[in-house]
Amino acid sequence: MKILVWCSAVSIGGGGRLLANLLPAMAELEEVARIHLVIHSMSQLKERMALSPQSKLTISYSDNQEVVPLQHLAEAFDLVYCFWPHGMVYEPAGKPMICTFHDTTVFDFVPPFLSGAILKHAWAQAKDWLENCSAVVVPSRYIKSRLIANFGKKHENAAVISHAISPATVFTAETLSPGVAKKLPPEYILYPSNTAPHKNHYNLLLAYAKFARRKQYPLVLCGYQTEDLTLEPPDWPDKIYLPVLVSLIKRSGLQLGADLVPLGYVSDNDVNLLIRNAKALIMPSLAEGGGSYPVEEALSMGTPVLCSDIPVMREHLAARSAKIVWFDPESPVLIAAALEEMLLNYHTYKNSVMLGSNDARPCWRDIAEQYVQVFRSILLPNRQ
Repeated sequence: MKILVWCSAVSIGGGGRLLANLLPAMAELEEVARIHLVIHSMSQLKERMALSPQSKLTISYSDNQEVVPLQHLAEAFDLVYCFWPHGMVYEPAGKPMICTFHDTTVFDFVPPFLSGAILKHAWAQAKDWLENCSAVVVPSRYIKSRLIANFGKKHENAAVISHAISPATVFTAETLSPGVAKKLPPEYILYPSNTAPHKNHYNLLLAYAKFARRKQYPLVLCGYQTEDLTLEPPDWPDKIYLPVLVSLIKRSGLQLGADLVPLGYVSDNDVNLLIRNAKALIMPSLAEGGGSYPVEEALSMGTPVLCSDIPVMREHLAARSAKIVWFDPESPVLIAAALEEMLLNYHTYKNSVMLGSNDARPCWRDIAEQYVQVFRSILLPNRQ
């Protein structure tokens, strides 16, 4: 089986981490003869994947200046796998095409200031992918239900492949990079995430302003664009929605450096160590696709977790034995109460997560095999 992975755009957070683990595991399968990935040069995948010369996986980095038609790229392959169709224009490949539809967040939790025209365009683009792909993979039963709700019952045959397992085993550093280490308080609550509106920094910041022990346990933020939260008016961030968070920080009385420490985007190794050393990890998101890598990593490392009580996270953590502090992400009051509960009964949660840190979990080979099974189901009818 020769697979072209076409990925002209990808999230540099969870999406990149998934791709960096899934493709090497897929390349190890005997049935796979070759994988070639075409991806944008800004994806930061070079930092995540070190390939041996003997690997069946090869990568081409593109900056979109010289765009080669997909049909031409696909000629030497049996199928095309589009890892990240979101926001991309569908392009026929002349070969069977499979895509992973990671989430329906833009339709279920419409970001502030987004016009109806933009939503209609996004919906039409998504529909184009869903109707033209030979198979669609989704990362959770919840997202399958939302796919059906948004695009119709014909998507009841979407394949569910859960991939929210810990990618932390590929990280090797034992110490934080000096720039991150010098900003870090002795004890902290961590939220690793980009600043998209559905990640719910707004309610988390409101909750932290109510949290009585925020000086003892500051909130550390890391992730794409979190560094812009340190900007002071009138030097507003020149990005949609971020000025809303900067304004909230100012009027809520949260003090940068004392109550709140935004680190910006940090390396995977630093994320790993930040999670391991945190007092607890909080995940207040309003929506996720297949779960949360940081939550999975925290539970594997023995770091207690406070988590949004949303269907996809209940699904993700159903097989986990650790005691979780669940909360309503729409309520700053209840988020603050969850923080108090975690610290009031910290030893209970810490002991529980330590006991559950060795819960049996799938491995990347398991997930790769499920993908190849989907690919095989599409190829076999075409070869008969």
